[in-house]
Amino acid sequence: MPDWGLLLSWLGAIAGAAILLFGLLAWWARRTPDDIDDVLVGVLQRPVVVFLILTAIISLTNDSTLSVGTKATVNTIVNLLRIAVATWAVWRLTRDTVLYYGRRLAERSESSFDDVLVPVLDVLAPVVIGGVGAILMLRLLGADISTVALTTGGAALVVGLALRDTLGNILGGLTLLIDTPFRFGDLIIWDGVVCQIRHIGLRVTTLYNTEEHCDIYVPNSILAATKITNLTRPSPDLRVTLEVAVPDDVPLEQAEATLREVADANPYILGDLDAKLKAMRRALAECDPRSPRGRELRWGISALRRERQLDLRQKGMMALLERLLAVIRGAEKGGLSSEEKAAIAKELETLDAYDERLKAAMRAWARVRARDPQLRRFPEDRARILDEAEAHIAGLTRHTDDIRHHLKNANLYEAQRLDDRVAAFRDWLPRSFKAATPAWKYPLVTLRRATAAGRTLHLSLYVDDIHLEGFLRRPRAVTSVSEAVAASLRRR
Repeated sequence: MPDWGLLLSWLGAIAGAAILLFGLLAWWARRTPDDIDDVLVGVLQRPVVVFLILTAIISLTNDSTLSVGTKATVNTIVNLLRIAVATWAVWRLTRDTVLYYGRRLAERSESSFDDVLVPVLDVLAPVVIGGVGAILMLRLLGADISTVALTTGGAALVVGLALRDTLGNILGGLTLLIDTPFRFGDLIIWDGVVCQIRHIGLRVTTLYNTEEHCDIYVPNSILAATKITNLTRPSPDLRVTLEVAVPDDVPLEQAEATLREVADANPYILGDLDAKLKAMRRALAECDPRSPRGRELRWGISALRRERQLDLRQKGMMALLERLLAVIRGAEKGGLSSEEKAAIAKELETLDAYDERLKAAMRAWARVRARDPQLRRFPEDRARILDEAEAHIAGLTRHTDDIRHHLKNANLYEAQRLDDRVAAFRDWLPRSFKAATPAWKYPLVTLRRATAAGRTLHLSLYVDDIHLEGFLRRPRAVTSVSEAVAASLRRR
């Protein structure tokens, strides 16, 4: 006869777990703004209840009058099922939380490491989790793990020799993971062709040929051993040089000024913001504001204004960080006193208020950039601009949260770390949040040659973000500048 008290206890525990998971926790999870709790509750509902039922079977079996052999058989079978349920639950949790949110974080973050790590984990995670579950089952069945390991090692050696190239590609993929010479979406030169990184697998990397619009599958071992030219690092701006023949009747100084004026009047060519605004306003005054050229110039002027406002906000934030650094470095060497903590907290309040204005300026600039007339046929590019802005803002939030977190327990060691974090934040802003256009990226005109046959000038310029317009921004912008230069020289 079963122990009815024990049976009722287990039934109560199982019923209570079911009510808690399928009722109360599910009701609470549906009413929270985040979705991770919904996923956790949804994944754990059935495995927890099944695991409790299996555990109850073991408990009731051991308490019964069955023979020892029968009990051992039942325990073995049920324990195998418990390992299977636990393995399945761990895999579901890993897939639906770590991997799922890891992919989302990789899309928003600026780091290239997670862009490569998440796909590799996506492939390795089920193998590792399933392998651990299988080993636990074998041990439960009494198998000698050392013998299994030896056999597996011998088989692995044979398989390794047979699949030498495949394993080389896998190791190449891990090398790319460690070195991270590129991230998803980067443009590289492969075999003389500009290609975009589409996917990094364990064996091959998928490249998108931007010129012939086709996919190229490159073994990782080859890609890891090849010299790679990354066109989008350190920035996605590409340098272009144009040769311009100058008519004999045009003075050389006048031709140089014309070339710089044309380059500055193009919204897609980098340059000094003030010089570009003046040149674009002059160009707008000479054309119909309702024409395609006029709409492009009006958009460009608006985008430059927003960019200048963002640059000013960023400079203000960097000044606040310098002031915060001065307060922290002026703290006593024995640690931060309560008065010093209060002073730093006050500076952080000012920083938080300015932080929101900086975020608003970044979003405003991104919205204007997304209204680029040339991107009307490329909605995915507009979404990419907005997503990149949110990734920068997320990085800004991480830095401020990190500083605030280390201020809570700012002893001598934490005070030094806080100092370092503020300095790292200050250096990160102009490098990764919003990089100002350096002077060496301004349009540059140089004399190529001057002979009796004629004069040739070199116009060096940088095209802004060559990812956009289906990878056609560079040739389109270069063509536009070339046509404008030729027309301007003819008018002179």
